[in-house]
Amino acid sequence: MEIFFIKPPSFLEFSIKEFWIWKDVNVKELPWILPSYECEMVFHLGNPPIVETEDKQVICLPMVHLVGPQTRRWRILSDFNLSLIAIRFYVGGLYSLFSKRGDELQNQFSEMKLDLMLGGLSEIKKKILLNENSSSNIICKDDIVVFLTSFLETYPGKPREIPAFIRFALFELKGPNVSIESLCKKLGISRKQLDRKFKEIVGMAPSEFRTVHRLLEMVRNPEHYRENNPNLRFTDLAQEFNYSDQSHFNHDFKKKSGNIPNEWFAEYEKMSHFYKGDSSYTDRINK
Repeated sequence: MEIFFIKPPSFLEFSIKEFWIWKDVNVKELPWILPSYECEMVFHLGNPPIVETEDKQVICLPMVHLVGPQTRRWRILSDFNLSLIAIRFYVGGLYSLFSKRGDELQNQFSEMKLDLMLGGLSEIKKKILLNENSSSNIICKDDIVVFLTSFLETYPGKPREIPAFIRFALFELKGPNVSIESLCKKLGISRKQLDRKFKEIVGMAPSEFRTVHRLLEMVRNPEHYRENNPNLRFTDLAQEFNYSDQSHFNHDFKKKSGNIPNEWFAEYEKMSHFYKGDSSYTDRINK
């Protein structure tokens, strides 16, 4: 099993967070995939899996597909190993690059057409899947960057600027104890106006974004895992993220993740399949 995270070309880095590669990942080692505002383009190099959402919807994923903003968690049901390459966008990245509305992609796994790129994907597939002794150099990250960049350059849609007031709202909603009512007053707009434009670009309401962001901030920090921080106290974690008490923290965390904090934060390796590319980890992997 191998997992790599790759920085995108500099001209895409404001909309795209990372390219990433899985080779022979054992799905039994994966946790529930959490709600997220970061969309992805996924290219399966073997059979695409079947997934189940928390509301019991079962979906057979297309070979090449978009993962829209997700307000619900989901998991992989198929029990075979997965190999894939993917593009992870920053919040609103599909809107800024291709005018893709987040509200139309919410909770979707939309198929993408790849007719013109099949030859390039086949070469990537051979290099990743047929070389049993592959390493990051043999896999050739440069080939994957070229393929994914070429795909993005030919993907239909036109760039569209994210309005300044939405950018400001995104920044403010990442802070602690920000009320949406006070945010609307700062912006000089109604709650209805903010909700409508925010959903169009981000794919979820401001209140949903704030809740999901808080969850992702918790689970993506390696220092919140017992493996990396044996002295972690969940009372401290609850206080750090502005929960009034431990009970409220436990209830809220389980509602969104499916696990109580003590279970989730004992499983750093499961989390790292998805989030080792965040913050300093991407820099370390690419040096």
